[in-house]
Amino acid sequence: MPLTRIKSLGITDGTIVNADINASAAIDSTKLSGVTSDFVKISTTTISSTVSTVDIDFDTTTYKQYLIYWEGIQGTADFDMYGRLKISGSYDTASNYSSHHVKKYATGFDSGTYGGGSQAQLYLSHNVGADTYENWSCIMDIMLGSGTGMPIIRFTTGYKDNGGGYVSNFGSVYYQNFNTIQGFRLYPSTGSFDTGKYTIYGIK
Repeated sequence: MPLTRIKSLGITDGTIVNADINASAAIDSTKLSGVTSDFVKISTTTISSTVSTVDIDFDTTTYKQYLIYWEGIQGTADFDMYGRLKISGSYDTASNYSSHHVKKYATGFDSGTYGGGSQAQLYLSHNVGADTYENWSCIMDIMLGSGTGMPIIRFTTGYKDNGGGYVSNFGSVYYQNFNTIQGFRLYPSTGSFDTGKYTIYGIK
């Protein structure tokens, strides 16, 4: 690739002078050969049949954090959205979860706590509708934890409630002990899921 000549201004003994600089437009590929991205798309999954839960296992050796995009998750009945975490090889059903978030909906703002502390599940969203287009979407950041502190999930949602009203809620939910999250389970308080998709990214 030919050299590009760049003319710039230099200062010599208080006098501004013209100087020519030779610069190559070519990039030394050897300097980039060791560069890799720490943000990796792992998979996209479509829900094409009725399921009671969506279970995702985490590769805690390769990735330290996860990001999940949930899109158009549809229920078979009106429901609240729940979650559980895989800890030490199995999904914990004991009262070890804490949920704190706020809800903005068509006719108001709800700052009440859904779930609270020492609950048997993560409380992610309230009153998701089950009619056509009344589905749930969410952006979810998951800090897996390393034994130093409580692992936490930050999330933002958009959905329709059982009256067709638009709703957003956002906040954080977490595991109350210093464990590493090995997997995530999404499930409705009643009914099942019958459509939607989710995309998983890992962060090294």
